[in-house]
Amino acid sequence: MLAMYDYLGYQYIPFEDVEEDNVKIFHECYKNGKRIDMPREFYNYTPYNFLEFDEFVKYVQTVEVFVQG
Repeated sequence: MLAMYDYLGYQYIPFEDVEEDNVKIFHECYKNGKRIDMPREFYNYTPYNFLEFDEFVKYVQTVEVFVQG
């Protein structure tokens, strides 16, 4: 798995589900090789576009608040 983005050790690793008539993107996040539970909005992001880096950073910062808090 190749990360599209890496921020504070969190890796955005999207994968594409290719069908005959379309391609959907599933958004996943990993840290130290383990899948991270992200906010629901992260998974509900449009399946037709990759996250932009600044959007990924926003989700990671949300997770970090809960981890440190």
